[in-house]
Amino acid sequence: MTSIRFHIGAHKTATTHLQMTLAGCSFEAGTRHVPLKRLRRTLTSPVRKQRLHLPWHRWYRGTWLFSDENILGTTANALELYPDPAHALRHFMDCDLSIFLAVRSYDSFFSSAYGERLWHHPWQPFEARMPQRRWTDLVADLQRDLPDVPIHVWRYEDYRNHASDIAQYYAGGMIREFGPPLRENPKSGFSARAVEEMAEFADRRPRKSRVLAIRDRFPVGDEYPRFDPWTTDQRQQLQSLYAEDVERLAQQVEVWRPARS
Repeated sequence: MTSIRFHIGAHKTATTHLQMTLAGCSFEAGTRHVPLKRLRRTLTSPVRKQRLHLPWHRWYRGTWLFSDENILGTTANALELYPDPAHALRHFMDCDLSIFLAVRSYDSFFSSAYGERLWHHPWQPFEARMPQRRWTDLVADLQRDLPDVPIHVWRYEDYRNHASDIAQYYAGGMIREFGPPLRENPKSGFSARAVEEMAEFADRRPRKSRVLAIRDRFPVGDEYPRFDPWTTDQRQQLQSLYAEDVERLAQQVEVWRPARS
């Protein structure tokens, strides 16, 4: 049977960095990685849109490494913590499917997902409110709709210092060799001033060149602090919720943690 180790994101949890890392790796025999653009064009985008397509992935009897955060939904769905996370993943249930998910503290996740949406959609104000759904709800939905599918989770906050270890964990130890260090940095977020300037696109979709110009004119730094819509009390509450949920997730699924020295 075809095996699929599917990294499903979420958005803004270093998915781009992981995908770029995998693109530069070589793998042991029996494991293959599909670059993101090809994966979306030939498989995951048609599946998400419920269009007929050729299920080429089922012809290989080894292990596929798929990574596409959009399989969970759009950035609008991310701001709602993905109300139907198994919508497209159900298509892969006839394979030996395993799911890999990165989670992130709610305060930085929601503001980053909001910033990501500004690249391609008309500006809307950010609603600084407590989440109606949590990571534990998302995982519970996956477990309900994808019974017996193993789910593996790691924290975004661990990724920076353990990127290679996490990539190898996701690949089932089948990375033979890592490529050279990445030269290209995944796109950075927005400063609060840049988000204010983006309000000019409240009635139309922005052009990427214009978004880049605004971000570069008001870069994140001492002069222009990063966009952060939360009060101090809200941020503390969100971080407490996240810490509580990571512990609860460890009772639901396998959670990767750094090895203790």
